[in-house]
Amino acid sequence: MKQHKKNFSRKDAGFTLTELIIYMGLLGILLTMVFSTFIPVMQSGSRQWRIGETKMETDVGLDLLRGDLEHAGFGLPWEFPVGVTPAPYSEPALLPDTPNVPRAVNSQDNSASSMNNADYLVIRATNVAINDSSQKWGWLGRNAAHGVLIETLSDDAFDDSGVDADRVIVIRPAVSPGEFHRLVLNGTAYFTKPAIADLTPFAPPETPNDPNGERYLVYSLGTTDPRRPFNRTDYYINAPSAASPLPAHCAPGTGTLLKATVNQADDDFTTIPIVDCVADFQVVYYLDTDNDGGWDTRANASGLNGLTAKQIREQVKSIRCYVLSHEGGADQTYTHPNANINVGDIAEDGVTLQANGGRAFDLNAFIGATWPRYRWKVYGIAVTPRNLQ
Repeated sequence: MKQHKKNFSRKDAGFTLTELIIYMGLLGILLTMVFSTFIPVMQSGSRQWRIGETKMETDVGLDLLRGDLEHAGFGLPWEFPVGVTPAPYSEPALLPDTPNVPRAVNSQDNSASSMNNADYLVIRATNVAINDSSQKWGWLGRNAAHGVLIETLSDDAFDDSGVDADRVIVIRPAVSPGEFHRLVLNGTAYFTKPAIADLTPFAPPETPNDPNGERYLVYSLGTTDPRRPFNRTDYYINAPSAASPLPAHCAPGTGTLLKATVNQADDDFTTIPIVDCVADFQVVYYLDTDNDGGWDTRANASGLNGLTAKQIREQVKSIRCYVLSHEGGADQTYTHPNANINVGDIAEDGVTLQANGGRAFDLNAFIGATWPRYRWKVYGIAVTPRNLQ
């Protein structure tokens, strides 16, 4: 019996301490090998995900800027009745056109109102505001009985009732040879609601050809009494603050590229963030100054200073915007190759910045010592405005 118990005890004996130490050592080596491979893969995957997310957000934001540039000038009057200034007519203090015929686009180079002294861009059109009402437009004419008739050409019809009724302007497309897109006034008043009774003072005169007589264009500006016969939106880099902080992955010294629409009610701004982590924003114009149909002059953001609305319509052939930002966040395994980045038009050699084509941005001066840890990239868009002519 004693011998049986002794054999039973040996059969059920566990691992020895030496065996456990060897086992744990081998397991530790195996786990180290696994994690030494797995962790970099996870880090790389996370980094690529952030880079992809940045690209997607930047593309969406720049598409909004591209759309506004394409619509620059949409619904703008080209002239006012001789000797009459429409009222009211006011704009914010920066880059105003008051009380002149509005320019479709103008901007400021090396602006104190844009972070890092980047450019400041102003776009004017009826449909650049952030509301559905500003997307409405149509015709104003007369029916066979010579009654005033309004026809909506946009997806949504004009709202002509209640406090939130649309406020519209009326433009006469052709006045006489050489005179086009004249703002229609009732005295000095230029806006009204799109109800027939309200539109009657702005309607074309009766003709024997009605309903095929003259027709005027109607554009909505929003649902509040306007302060100017157009809408305006500005683009600039906004510096971070307690009220509008940057995402944690953004480099120090960067800000947010904003779309800031001027409110008709109070001249204040309604802002939308377009692109985060932006270090620089540059605007370049391609101008046809000799009227041969092709561009011959490259101008920086201040290159339209002194040009009238008519000259801008005739000369601006293309507008190019450049945004310097970084992809993803800081990466301690990455070193960016150069502290100086050309933000703008580059010559055929791929290195030289064209004259009046932007600026060379010094990352070390504006971003600081951490600049090499970020993947910097210049995003560019080139737009041919479709609504200047």
